[in-house]
Amino acid sequence: MKISGRLVLATCLALGGCKSECVLNDDVRLFAGDGARDCGSVTAADDRTDVDACVAQAFEAGGSFIARYESQGEDSRLVTAVASNSEGRIKFFQWDSAPCGGPGCDAVTDVQSCNGPSLNQEIGDDPEALPILCEDMGLPERTCG
Repeated sequence: MKISGRLVLATCLALGGCKSECVLNDDVRLFAGDGARDCGSVTAADDRTDVDACVAQAFEAGGSFIARYESQGEDSRLVTAVASNSEGRIKFFQWDSAPCGGPGCDAVTDVQSCNGPSLNQEIGDDPEALPILCEDMGLPERTCG
């Protein structure tokens, strides 16, 4: 027996709300496609050479890819994912485990389009630098949360 989405929503509202499940990998995979090359995930403490090289190779070849860069905020875990789809469009996904500053709120995912993408040749030791630069970023859109 299938339960309709409206029934689930009505039940959640009647019970005082439901916790949202923002799963970054689901949003990123939906955009990039099942055939996208998964370049992996790194934290600020990890050596990111292999992940950055994977992104660069996929970008130069015009292939779809996904890479995730994790960091620790003051009060939440943050993940920035860069992804390209089979049409060559690139988006940045920003997931925040606690955007309100503590455990009292659900995670959110925002996404921005990358217009005029190019490889970042000056990543160096900057743990926040991403391998793709954009001439212009579109306005952030909330995809979850």
